[in-house]
Amino acid sequence: MLIVPLKTPLPPLPTEILTHIFTLTTTIDSGASIQSLLRVSQIFHDICAPLKYHCLSLTTGSSIEHLHQELKRLENSPAHLRRILHLYISLSDIQGDTECDTISLIFYILQSAAETLKTLTFIYHNTVFSTSVLGQLLRKSFPVLTELTIHGFYPFPSPMHPSELPTLIEMNESFMPMLERLHLSGNRNPHGLLQLSSLDECFPSLSHLRISGLLMAGSFVEELKGALEEHIAYDDNPKDPYNTPTYIKAKLPSRLRCIVLQPGFMPPSSRPGVAGSAVQKNSWMMTRLKDIEEAAKRRQNVLVTLKARMQDPDKVPVSSVLHRDWFGRMNGDEGCW
Repeated sequence: MLIVPLKTPLPPLPTEILTHIFTLTTTIDSGASIQSLLRVSQIFHDICAPLKYHCLSLTTGSSIEHLHQELKRLENSPAHLRRILHLYISLSDIQGDTECDTISLIFYILQSAAETLKTLTFIYHNTVFSTSVLGQLLRKSFPVLTELTIHGFYPFPSPMHPSELPTLIEMNESFMPMLERLHLSGNRNPHGLLQLSSLDECFPSLSHLRISGLLMAGSFVEELKGALEEHIAYDDNPKDPYNTPTYIKAKLPSRLRCIVLQPGFMPPSSRPGVAGSAVQKNSWMMTRLKDIEEAAKRRQNVLVTLKARMQDPDKVPVSSVLHRDWFGRMNGDEGCW
C-alpha cells in the first residue's frame, strides 16, 4: 500500500471533539492508547491528562507500586486529574514477603478511587488471607460503583453495625447504593448468602447476581430454591412455644431480576485425589440446579440462568476469563451475564 505524505496538516478540531474521541480510547486497551496520546503534543497531553487513570489493569506488584506513587504525588492536585472509573486488580502472581505491603498499597488505591469508581474486578487467590482482604473490600464505601466482581474465598457481605459509624452520613455511605451487578466467584458452597437480608442492606439497587465456582453446594442450592419458592420450612403455629424455625429463612434481594449460576470445574474421578463421594455430591448438586430452573418459572419476575461448568483453571486461568468479562462490559458486551 502506497502511503502519500500529507501536504497540509490535519485541520484543527475543537477541544470538545478531541476530548470525546480520546475518552472513547480509554476502554479499548486498558489505557495504553492514552499513554501514547499523552506524548504526542502539549495540546494532546493537556486533553488526555484527566483521562489517564480512567481505565486501569493492575496485575503485577510493580504496576501497583507505580500507580500508588503517582496517586501520592497527585494528592493535592485537582480531583479530575486522578479520577479512576474502571479498575481490574489481580493478585494471582503476588506472593512472598511483599504481599502484605502490596495489599496496603491496593487499599490506598481503592480509597483514592472510591468516589468515582464504576466497575471493579478484584481477584485474590490466597486461601489464608483472602477472606480477610475481601471482607475489608466489601466494607468500603463506593458511592457510584455499579458492577463488582470478586474472586477468592469471599465472606458474605454484611452491613456495618451502627456503633461502628459515628455519623448518619457515614452510615449512608457505608453501602454501595448504586451497585446493580454482583459477581461472586471462588466459594464452592456459599450457604447462608441469602439469609439475614444482608444483600439487600448492602446493595439496595442489586438487580443481577452471579455465583460462580459451585461445587458440592447442595445446601446452597436448597437455600436458593427455598428463596425462589418463598418456602417456609416449618409450621408457623404461634400457639406452640416450641415451634422454632429449623433455619433462617432465605430471601432474595428485593430488586433482583437475574440470577446466573455456574458450577466450578470438577476434576475427573480418574484423577488422583478425587474421592468418589465428592463426585456423587457434585452430581446431586447438578441435579438440584436443574430443579432451580423449574422453581424460577413459577416466579416470573426473576430469570435464572445455568451456565456450563468452569474450565480447568490449569488450562484457562480464572484471571484471564474475568479480565475478558471486565473488558467486554466496559465496551458494551454482556460479559459474564
